[in-house]
Amino acid sequence: MENTEKSLDVINDLIKINNDRAAGFEKAGKDLKDDESGLITVFSKLAGESRQNVAELTGIANRFGEPVEGTSTSGDLHRAWINIKSAFTGSDLAAILNECERGEDAAKSAYQDALDPENELAPELEQILQTQQQGIMEGHNLIKSLRDQAETDNDDDENYDEESIAAEPSYEGAAGEYQTRAVNSPEPETIIQDGEWEQEQTASIGNSKLMDFFVNELKDLLWAENKLVDTLPEMAEAATSTELRDAFEQHLTETEGHVSRLEQVFGILGLEPDSRKCEAMAGIVDEGDEIISATEEGTAQRDVGLIFAGQKAEHYEIASYGGMIALAKTLGYYEIAELFVLTLDEEKTADALLTEIAESQANVAASNEPAED
Repeated sequence: MENTEKSLDVINDLIKINNDRAAGFEKAGKDLKDDESGLITVFSKLAGESRQNVAELTGIANRFGEPVEGTSTSGDLHRAWINIKSAFTGSDLAAILNECERGEDAAKSAYQDALDPENELAPELEQILQTQQQGIMEGHNLIKSLRDQAETDNDDDENYDEESIAAEPSYEGAAGEYQTRAVNSPEPETIIQDGEWEQEQTASIGNSKLMDFFVNELKDLLWAENKLVDTLPEMAEAATSTELRDAFEQHLTETEGHVSRLEQVFGILGLEPDSRKCEAMAGIVDEGDEIISATEEGTAQRDVGLIFAGQKAEHYEIASYGGMIALAKTLGYYEIAELFVLTLDEEKTADALLTEIAESQANVAASNEPAED
């Protein structure tokens, strides 16, 4: 890449701001109350995106020199704002979202500065930063909308009669237990009003930014699962041991079921199944392809690498489906939550099987293979 010194400065600045952004959202998530689990998932997702940005930027920076780690000035302020505000508001949701938006402003400004034409970045680096910037902008807009919604809810609460609190089932955990939690929704007084009330609630949820986020994550997951359907046969064919090959083939059948469940979820929402490229899964699959190319056919080393790639895919999906269960229950889609629990259990089982194969045979066998000269 051209202009190495300037490029390295830009990259390191963005590594810092993304480290701080991830830490800021993690702190915000810890400050939220238990009944804000859906937003905790949003914060975790945005923190994960910044960690992915850091990994990508670090790989580029390594071409020039040692990347700088730590925090930036703007990022320090991001965390400080959250800490100070929480101390005075008792972790009030609207206040936390307000401070997160200020942090997002800092991240947005950092990318705008980085992409200033005066920096004369190489086209390859500029394209990567523009892609990351798009994610930062989407995160900023989502947080702003959620903040506005929270402030509106606070205004409504001031005029709310506590005696009208209704109870609805709450989906807790991967085991599928139902509990009761209070929500600020007035009970209808007649059967006719009941139908109108449900329509109003559904319309309100369907128009929310959280619902937009939920649907976009569905699209990511559908792309990811379809990609695995295409990839798992290649991984099975590349596997050395019969046990690993059988594990990949078994999970292929399960993954085809996961695709069907996701299509069913779209149907429940009244939407046509749609997908968008999941960059995280695309990267994991690319890494799997590199492992196959870099390892010798018929070796335990290849199996170890395939297990690593397979488990990275499983861990991504475990985290994603766990988060989607939380979002589904927050949005009131308990049937969807149940479907996701089934998929989550299968992902965890597949991950455990890969661990068993690694520990019982592949790792030991690979440790006894001589290194290449």
